Amino acid sequence: MFAIVRLGNQQFKVRAGGFIRAPFQNHPLEEQIELPVVAFGGEKNFVFDSSKLKSCKVKAVIIRQSLSRKVLVFKKKRRKGYRRTNGHRQKITELKILELRSPEGQVTQVKWTGKSKIYSKTKAGSVKTSAIKSPSPKIQKATTAKKTSHKKVKKQAVKQIAKAKSSSAKTSVKAQSKKKTTLKK
Repeated sequence: MFAIVRLGNQQFKVRAGGFIRAPFQNHPLEEQIELPVVAFGGEKNFVFDSSKLKSCKVKAVIIRQSLSRKVLVFKKKRRKGYRRTNGHRQKITELKILELRSPEGQVTQVKWTGKSKIYSKTKAGSVKTSAIKSPSPKIQKATTAKKTSHKKVKKQAVKQIAKAKSSSAKTSVKAQSKKKTTLKK
């Protein structure tokens, strides 16, 4: 059994036990929500009728609120020296589908333990699991630390360049003094 649900402006095909990444849903973590069903497919039939879909239910739990991959936005005007690069990361919600209820009353369920795992394929084709952790205040501190650390890295680079210049100036003075002494002899 599978269902097609609508979240935001997108539709997703879901099965019990599956994961989806949907547009941001304003609900707390690990809250169970019911998703609106657009269509339902079983072993033999496919239901579009809204009167029959009222008895269909899809329950999901919110696993994580995060950001999508960065999309780079690049603007350029030729021959004018105008270039701008911006990045954008959309807020997303990751959901695990717990229960599907068909129009006939059949139910397929998956147990929710509270600690879910997302499965992703590695390059070799083997399956790798990683436990999902709920966002904590430490993550927020880390993101602000990245902004300040960028400035620190810049200062350190300037200091290293200044040291390199001063050390190269000292070596060049030493080299010149050696040339003068060799000329005198």
